[in-house]
Amino acid sequence: MSLLAATIVDWGSLLDVAIVSAVVGLAIALTLGVGVASSLRAQEREGVSALALNAVTVTSVVLVGIAVLAGLHFLADK
Repeated sequence: MSLLAATIVDWGSLLDVAIVSAVVGLAIALTLGVGVASSLRAQEREGVSALALNAVTVTSVVLVGIAVLAGLHFLADK
């Protein structure tokens, strides 16, 4: 059975996909975490600093949205 699995599965490509998925997943989680933290800090501040923190939040949400759309594009393309 293992000989059959070795001929069907390209283990090198599977490892590449696992590594890329882990790295991208961590990057998305970090980006979303920065967005949530900046949103919470913006609630405590006023003026220009609150505006800057809200800009960081919006940027984080946009980046995560782009990542989701890119992932859907890659899924639909394959």
